[in-house]
Amino acid sequence: MYKNILLPTDGLGKCKSGTCHGILLARDLGAKITAIYVTRHLTAAEILKVYREETPWGASDSKKVQEAIAEAERSHKEEAEKALEVAEKMCIEIGVPCETVYLEEESPVDGILCAARDKGCDLIFLSTHGNPGIMGMLFGTLATKIMSYSKYPILIHYCEGPG
Repeated sequence: MYKNILLPTDGLGKCKSGTCHGILLARDLGAKITAIYVTRHLTAAEILKVYREETPWGASDSKKVQEAIAEAERSHKEEAEKALEVAEKMCIEIGVPCETVYLEEESPVDGILCAARDKGCDLIFLSTHGNPGIMGMLFGTLATKIMSYSKYPILIHYCEGPG
């Protein structure tokens, strides 16, 4: 039925068990996992760290600013590598073929949906902790946005939180 399951992961977050459940599903179906981590754009907080008030920035300090932004981007990449490594190790332990994908500079929704298309995935396995907070309630969660725009079947895995 499903041969290539897209598994968005942060690998280290509130629902590590969701990654495991997605991989177990792939094993039971004889499917491959395409684990994906999409780097979000730098947040306002990350950009503001670059422009700390105590740091005297002058017009000629553009190199310092670029280096600070590059450091924030390196941090995102390290996060992605760790998360994808968790998923890949789980796949190896369970005997499921795994491909990892890291997308930079994408919105998570667009990145996930583009990867599903580009990698020939036939199911998207999402984990959610079911607590959208005020921002999720106002603007929609990642899961609701993906469900709204996806042309692919989606399986939502509820995870109770830290796992």
